[in-house]
Amino acid sequence: MSGTPLSPGEPAPHPDELRDEVAQLHEAVKSQRDIGMAVGLMSARFGCSTEQAWRTMLRVSQDSNTKVRTVARALVTTHDGTAGPEEREALERFVEHLPASGWPGGSPTQG
Repeated sequence: MSGTPLSPGEPAPHPDELRDEVAQLHEAVKSQRDIGMAVGLMSARFGCSTEQAWRTMLRVSQDSNTKVRTVARALVTTHDGTAGPEEREALERFVEHLPASGWPGGSPTQG
């Protein structure tokens, strides 16, 4: 699949396969957007470069055993006030791994 042209005689992909691929691509774009926004938010919040913010997100992801896209989504939704129970739970799992000033909306003892 993956957007490659069909070879002569190759059957067309099933519509369900195409829908699945489109859904995966939409999720990938959403994740990349969230990651970019989270890097910017972290850079502004902690007064660091975007490279330092990215490295911090990677460390938080590794230290808390949480996917980078989950870290990013929790930070973005907490920032914009749309965090649901899953994002708030994710934030609680890794907020202790953030720099000392914490993240607004995280642990009650921080931020």
